[in-house]
Amino acid sequence: MLFMALVAGSFYSCENKGSSGGNVYNEKSKPAAEFDNSIALAWVDMLLDQVRFQRVGPPPAARAMGYLGAAMYESVVHGIPGGNSLAGQLPGLDKLPQPDASMEYDWPTVLNSCAYLVCDEGMSRYMGPNTVQLIQMHDKLNHIRDSIVGNADVSARSKQYGEELANAFIEYMKTDQYDYTRENNIYESPSRAGDPAHPEFWEPTDIDKTAFEPYFGGLRPLGLDTTELCDMDPTIPFNQDPSSEFYKFCEKLYGIDTSFSEYERITSLYWADDPVETYTPPGHWMKIAKQQVKKNGYNLPQTCELYAYLGMSEYNAAISVWKIKYRTNLLRPITFIAEFMNKPNWEPYLETPPFPEYPSGHSGFSGAASTILNHYFGDNVEFIDSTNLVIGLNPRKFESFNAAAKEAAYSRMYGGIHYEAAILDGVTVGSCVANNLLKNVKLGSGGTAEAKK
Repeated sequence: MLFMALVAGSFYSCENKGSSGGNVYNEKSKPAAEFDNSIALAWVDMLLDQVRFQRVGPPPAARAMGYLGAAMYESVVHGIPGGNSLAGQLPGLDKLPQPDASMEYDWPTVLNSCAYLVCDEGMSRYMGPNTVQLIQMHDKLNHIRDSIVGNADVSARSKQYGEELANAFIEYMKTDQYDYTRENNIYESPSRAGDPAHPEFWEPTDIDKTAFEPYFGGLRPLGLDTTELCDMDPTIPFNQDPSSEFYKFCEKLYGIDTSFSEYERITSLYWADDPVETYTPPGHWMKIAKQQVKKNGYNLPQTCELYAYLGMSEYNAAISVWKIKYRTNLLRPITFIAEFMNKPNWEPYLETPPFPEYPSGHSGFSGAASTILNHYFGDNVEFIDSTNLVIGLNPRKFESFNAAAKEAAYSRMYGGIHYEAAILDGVTVGSCVANNLLKNVKLGSGGTAEAKK
């Protein structure tokens, strides 16, 4: 079925002149705002399900989310009056295929073909290409759209354009250094011994002593020339003196662990978002965004714009946070408490992840996501999050996205795996990359909170 669609599409060639930012509205086609967001949300859900089922870690998951969001937006941008292409706005993405301005296209069909291939590429190292679930959904959605469009030429042309657009994004993905870091990932932690000694350095605490994603910070961000504009050092520097502020933070953490409240226990579990059984931290926020999209009745372009900004921000936050982690290389609480507080048998409530402590990845993802959601829906939105019903945890009510981000961040201290400085600074880093993305990349579906006032 997919093969026949590809063959049919070959008779309707797009004008591959390439686009470079600016307004690119196609007046021959129905405006994208006249379509609902069901296909866009279906692909977001499919990606998140695969992240969960294939046990993908947060940074690679955020990368897949970033590219999917960008590709979905570009799939419909030619149907948005005043919409701006991502070509020329993302570093290294100078041109993209364009639809024929004299021809009609069905934007949901374009999105379906493009999202299928980009999602497949984003997950290819974890589940192999052309996984059956993706193929089945792609073909089912195409069948539905074919019956609605009722014009074989429009359907075939739309499928072909979506595939050409996807292939351009896939080639772009291949230049971000991700593949290189998969094949060149040998990492040896700097020694804590020696002259001078570095008692502040991180050492792996997991059983196989393998560092997770040591080179992820070197990947190319989306929509930013660099994430270093959000770089920072610990606001509370390492100090093993019992009178120091850093030591007191550790005492606070240890005190929480030894007098664990039920709120702290459940909170640490609710936001743990382990890659083994959940959508991971960035995926959790993608689900929160979906709740708001449905509540606010977002149409197709509004949904795609939101997920473009959200996905790219989460990916950029992963790059920024992991770059700082391996540059700062700060030891985990389990090491500090064992050595400097003389509690060698202490274990945190949550398992300590296999990478340096500062800053908190959960905090970075949460700071980025809450900034984007505030931009779209406002900073005082009450909501109920039911994302983790999937693992048997009850829904939680929040007074705002910032409140949810704060709780997500502090959950890592409750779990015993982060100092408070890493939690607060991580939110700052995430918010910084999201604000800079909003400033640097201009899309334009009219979906922001400001535009709705």
